[in-house]
Amino acid sequence: MLNSKQKLELALTQYRRWLKSIGLKLNNKGRVISNHKGFDMPDYKVSNSIPTSDRMVGDTYKRTYATKLPAGKTIGIAYNKGAYQVVDASDITTMGRKV
Repeated sequence: MLNSKQKLELALTQYRRWLKSIGLKLNNKGRVISNHKGFDMPDYKVSNSIPTSDRMVGDTYKRTYATKLPAGKTIGIAYNKGAYQVVDASDITTMGRKV
């Protein structure tokens, strides 16, 4: 029957034999000799192209636009569709109805 130290030595020799079988070189102490320095790490950095509300840049105030209408014109809903249009002030009472 093998004691724990003998079991460890047996496992190490089997391990070293397996390392040699896959083509690795070992030094006198049984460690792997490697001249391979590895590969360059790929650059997976991604720039955030969509600005979010937690990092707004520049003007952060709400812009308001003023319109100047010609005399006799007003703004009304365009045929009950939700958009707006410029109409004559005289037509605002009959807008959207057959007359």
